Amino acid sequence: MLLLSVLILLLVSGLLLILLLALLLLRRKHRIGPPPLPPPPDGTYKIPDNFGEADLPAALTTRLMGTPANGVPANTAPATASSVIWVNGSNEVLVHLDSTQVRILDGMLLVSVDLETDQTGRTPLICSFALSTAADPAALLATTDEYPQGDGLLAACWGQQLQQAVWSSILSLANDHADERSLAPRGLVASAGKLSLSAGAPIALKGTA
Repeated sequence: MLLLSVLILLLVSGLLLILLLALLLLRRKHRIGPPPLPPPPDGTYKIPDNFGEADLPAALTTRLMGTPANGVPANTAPATASSVIWVNGSNEVLVHLDSTQVRILDGMLLVSVDLETDQTGRTPLICSFALSTAADPAALLATTDEYPQGDGLLAACWGQQLQQAVWSSILSLANDHADERSLAPRGLVASAGKLSLSAGAPIALKGTA
């Protein structure tokens, strides 16, 4: 009788040990790792997620300089440069970078820059870009007028170049914002007084057969 009790005890102990080992293996298999680290606060980046009407002009100005005729990259130019000369064939225009102003409305970005030629004198041209709103984001898309608002002669000669330069500057800002975060640019949203930049994982395009 004692021997039978010992055998039963050993059998129960073995079953409990097997069950305990199985639970340990199952727990290890489904172990949940620590939560991902939160992204660094916005202040740690050179380019924030949001720009207001006071700080956006400076961000655009450094990108409006373009490439000088001598080929030296614009980022090597003095930070205090207030104007730059654009050249198109035999035509030249003085772009007053320090005149750059913006107005951010719901779904609309207005950028004003003073241009100056011998024929027109100094006068502002205003580029308007219809952007996405927070309620209807549409990635990096915008629509604009055929020519900026302002002096007709100046707009006809240099308006579209200014529009292209301003839009390229905005896209450059979005790309730099995403690069800092090791992401891809996703969208530009304009709301009253604020331009928001968004970034995310690159979108993988499936190949077609």
